[in-house]
Amino acid sequence: MNEELTNPKYVLEHIWLNLEQATKDRRHDYHNVTFTNLSKNNQVSSRTVILRNFKKKENFLAFNTDIRSPKINAIRYNNNCQLLFYSKKLKEQLRIEVLSFVEHNNSITKKAWNKTQVMSRKCYMTSYPPGTEINEPSDGIPKYLKGKEPKKNESEIGFINFSVIINYIQSIDWLFLSSQGHKRLFFYKLNGKWKSKWKIP
Repeated sequence: MNEELTNPKYVLEHIWLNLEQATKDRRHDYHNVTFTNLSKNNQVSSRTVILRNFKKKENFLAFNTDIRSPKINAIRYNNNCQLLFYSKKLKEQLRIEVLSFVEHNNSITKKAWNKTQVMSRKCYMTSYPPGTEINEPSDGIPKYLKGKEPKKNESEIGFINFSVIINYIQSIDWLFLSSQGHKRLFFYKLNGKWKSKWKIP
């Protein structure tokens, strides 16, 4: 395995394979990813999101979020963002620079919405936007849905708050940790093709 990880072509295919697996297997370490962006006042903001889609050919990663979230306007203001992956099992870290775009109330979001579990739609049915200040602890879910799953037709009202963030990959900084010696490889695109440079970890 370590010998294979000295071959940039193999490493890149290894990355693609794990990103693909992470969209299908919630137990994969890459399923939960840290998304970082800058707000309008240049404050760094990070949060964990769920990797929902990866398309190698189209060169993007995607996650879902509430259109009322503060990060929506931040992305629209500055769409230079980053996705940070870490796998204890693989002993790898990926820092992926992306250009992020907001999709809302269109065929892309409808397709993603139809794949969501009804129970997962509850968070898009909240009365107030994420981050709203309140006087006592609450998740904002309507009282009639407390502790239960909405019916599918009931959940459809959440679609208006549902959005998909499409993140087009610009570069990948791959780090492999090993007692035998760490490895770091930087991937970038040049004339439509992936190139690489080895770096000191």
